[in-house]
Amino acid sequence: MRILTAAPLALAMTLAGFAATEHAAAQQLTNNMSCAQAKAMFKSQGRVQTRTRSGTVLPIYGGVPEAEGRSLRCGRENTVRPVSVMTRDQNRCVIAYTC
Repeated sequence: MRILTAAPLALAMTLAGFAATEHAAAQQLTNNMSCAQAKAMFKSQGRVQTRTRSGTVLPIYGGVPEAEGRSLRCGRENTVRPVSVMTRDQNRCVIAYTC
């Protein structure tokens, strides 16, 4: 009988863990941050997540943080491209640059 009573408890704890993880991920979306916060998070962690207009959550990683990326040299064949995300105060917040 213990197994039967422990199973619902384990299921409830697992579901609560998923809900907490989902909530934490939602808190880390650039859409909930200011542009300055998104830039700082990308600089410190090397990645952020953003929700697109269609509702898809995209991880953004790679590239050089915006502050250092202004002087990025890509060579003759490549051009410097900004990486922008949506934040609560800007539709296009440049957080990084890539080649």
